Amino acid sequence: MSYVPPPFPADPAFTTPPLKPKNWLTENIAATVLGLFCCCGINAITGIIGIVFSTQVDNKYNAGDYPGAESAANTAKIMFYVTAGLVALGLIINIVSFFIYGGLMYNQLHNDYRI
Repeated sequence: MSYVPPPFPADPAFTTPPLKPKNWLTENIAATVLGLFCCCGINAITGIIGIVFSTQVDNKYNAGDYPGAESAANTAKIMFYVTAGLVALGLIINIVSFFIYGGLMYNQLHNDYRI
């Protein structure tokens, strides 16, 4: 029987870092701005939280905190989807209320002025 030495641990200088996760910054900014101009501003809260976590992705990755960068990217993605969902809900509510109240106002004007 011959002796086989244990394998050497990988040298950290020669290991390649994992791929940088997507930071979702553009999507969070677009959803936040669209929400501010099209709907009520309640979705700005989740949008700003998403922007903060999006900026943390690059900082943590460059510092070598790869699990932290991945966690920040996942949180930024979730905040983007929440913000986009609130924007869609706000747009639907605005469209429905436009047709309901617009029809009521037209009917009132029609009755008042006998158009």
